[in-house]
Amino acid sequence: MSLRTLQRRTAKLEKGAKPRPSPFVVMFGSFDAFVDAGYADVNAGTLCKDFLEVLDILRSWEDGGVWVLAYAR
Repeated sequence: MSLRTLQRRTAKLEKGAKPRPSPFVVMFGSFDAFVDAGYADVNAGTLCKDFLEVLDILRSWEDGGVWVLAYAR
């Protein structure tokens, strides 16, 4: 096995070991930015106040790392 092949395989393994970001981090940069946008929409009347409960549930998913399952192979 050549050194170049070994380097490519090692890089692929290292990339696969990194945790993937949640969809909220991908779209908003951070989960807190998503929460801020949600609060702004609730305050503007665009979303109902029940959305705050949804934010709490999504926060527990974010903290628990449930998004790893979304990228299951």
